[in-house]
Parts: sequence; structure tokens; C-alpha cells
Amino acid sequence: MIALYEKGERRVAVVEEARRWQEAGIVTAEQAAMVAERYRPELVRVNVFIRILLGLFTTVGVAALVALPAVIFEVKEVGGTLLCLIFAPLCAWVADHELIAGRRLYRCGAEEALLLQAVGMLALAVAIPAHDWGHSAERLAWLVAHVIVLGGAVLLTVRYGYALAAFGAMLALAGLPFHVADVLHWQQPHLPRLVLLLLLTVAASWAQLRLVGRNSLPRGYVWSLETVRLAAWAGIYLDVNLFAHRLIWREWLGWTPVDSLFPWSDHFCVLLTAILPVVAFAMGIGRRDRALLWFGVVSAILSILTLKYYVHFGHLAEELTAAGLLVAGLAFGLLRWLRAGLKRCRGAFTAEPLLEPRLYGLNAEALAAIQPLAPAARVSQAEGFQPGGGTFGGGGASGRY
Repeated sequence: MIALYEKGERRVAVVEEARRWQEAGIVTAEQAAMVAERYRPELVRVNVFIRILLGLFTTVGVAALVALPAVIFEVKEVGGTLLCLIFAPLCAWVADHELIAGRRLYRCGAEEALLLQAVGMLALAVAIPAHDWGHSAERLAWLVAHVIVLGGAVLLTVRYGYALAAFGAMLALAGLPFHVADVLHWQQPHLPRLVLLLLLTVAASWAQLRLVGRNSLPRGYVWSLETVRLAAWAGIYLDVNLFAHRLIWREWLGWTPVDSLFPWSDHFCVLLTAILPVVAFAMGIGRRDRALLWFGVVSAILSILTLKYYVHFGHLAEELTAAGLLVAGLAFGLLRWLRAGLKRCRGAFTAEPLLEPRLYGLNAEALAAIQPLAPAARVSQAEGFQPGGGTFGGGGASGRY
């Protein structure tokens, strides 16, 4: 990540940590205000709504600037390629040099839109002229454009720590096996899905290993890794779930499914559809990870809905009602069990709400920032011998030995 963002994110994270400590009652409002003043970010920040508006305005403005000469001069494929080749580095230079380094903007939406459009226009510059090269050459050119989008999204994620670029990289990665299969004319219809499953598994494992050392990572990287991990988990779940339940498309769309690549793939995908929510929920509880907890809850609900086509005991409404009552009873029982323990807790678990789990691992840095600002405690000296406070012996014996 660029040094400007890394330093700015450290300052922002310390200020936000101090604010959370103030809300929890650990530090006073005066101490939190002094920390905010001392660690004031040197970058310009905007709220999320202004960020969205600036991003949309920049996207429309750049598209208009590209379309204006194209309409005036009636450019064709070659002219469109030249315009994209001109505007792609121009957008990247304006975003990186003028807005980030010059104006010191911090994720304001404008520089993100410019950088994403630079990657998109570079991919279009490769794909547009292939329109007249023949069907095979056009498919290969669009595959190259796909790879450019994937590489550009990864580069933006590494350099700037943009979570949106990380999400775009995951979408490009998910579509790559199907694009490659279309270009190479793979005969096995389920081979791209198997390749997709392997790619997403590698991406999820890599992101999880990188998040182990999240305390030493900038906040933008943590967001990006969280996005990659969650997108990979969701992609794996959708891949195995839709593959296992491909028979329902016969009823809904009249589509006739083909035979599976392996005879045991149906049972394997059904098993993963049931196991993945449980694993995500267990990891979320064990590591206090809210994203995995929410993924486990949502995927468990989807599994209850979709597994009915393989394992069912009655009507869907009855099964959902029974499952909801079971989950509600389990939650109520766990709360009662935790409250009945010594000091209303059982081991490391408690029914009482605790502090918000730290996301960036900067408690030590925030403590080092707050500690010099805290008033020094007055410690009374212990009673004992005080030098110079009196004389030995009586007054008559002062001059004799």
C-alpha cells in the first residue's frame, strides 16, 4: 500500500479506537478529544453518501468526456481503441498524482472511480479492435481483456487497499474458468465448476491465513482480505449448492441437466451444502468474527430451504416452522445456561454484552497514545522513617559519649 494511505489509516484507526473506548467508559471525553487532535489525519475524508455521489459523478463525467470526441468525429473501432488508450493512463495519473498525492484525498469516491475506469478502458482497448478479426480471435481478445480486469483489480487492491477492487477481482476470478472453457472448447460441462471450486478454495484459504496477522496490516488491507474471504466463501457455497440442486431447474425453466462429471459429486455437494454453514458458524464463534457468523446464519437458512429437495419429512412450510422453533429454542437455552453460571458466565462465554470486538488490532497503539494524556495517579508514601525529622536521645546527654 502507498505510504500516504498506510500512515493515514493508522491515524484514523487510533482515533476510532479512542472513540470506542470513550463509548465503553474506559477513557474520558477530554482524553478522546486530545487523542483525536494529536492524531488528526492529514487526508481529506468524506462520508459514505458523498463518496457514492462523487463516484457516480466522476464515472458519468469521464464517460461523457470519452463519448464527446467519439460522437463529434464519428470514430469507429480503431478510434475507440485510441480514445481508451489515451484516457486510461490519464485517469490513473489524475487519480494517483493529482487527487491522492496532491489533494490528499482519502477514499472520497472520485479517485476510486477514476482508477476503476482506467482498468476498464484498458481492457476495452484490447477487446474493441478484435470485433473484425474473426470469431476465434474475438473470443481470445475478450479473454485477454478479462485477464486485464483481474490483474488490474488485484493491482488496485494491493496498492490502495480498496475493498471494492477486491470484490471486483473475486468476480473476475469467478468468471475466469467459464471464459477459459468457452475459448478452449472444453468438452466436459462441469469441469469449469470444478476449477472454480478449487480457485475459490485457494483464495479463501489464502485470505484466512493473511488475516491471522491482521494486527500488523493496514486497515485497507484488512477490509480487502475480509472481502476476498467472504466472497470466496459465498462463491463456494453457491457453486456446490446450485450444482447439487441443478435438478430443480427442470421444474422451473424446463432445462434438462446433463450427467455429472463424477458419480459421487451429487452426494459430495449436498454434504458440503450442509457442512459449510456449520463450519462458518463455528469459526465465527471461535474467532469472534462477525462476518463469518452472518455468513453462517444466512447460508444455514438457504440450506434449510434448498436441502428439502433431497432430505425432507413433510411440507416446506412445516419444516421451516420446525427449524425456526428449534433455532429459537436453542438460542434461549444457551442464554439461560450462560446466565445460570458463576458470575453469569461459563468459561470464556457470557450472556452479557461485551465491548465491540476490535477489527483492526490497534488496542496497543491506542493505549500508547492515550496513556500519556491520562492524569497521573497520586500515590501516598508509606509511613516510615523520615530523615531530618528529629534528634536521638535526651537533651542532657547531647554532649556526652
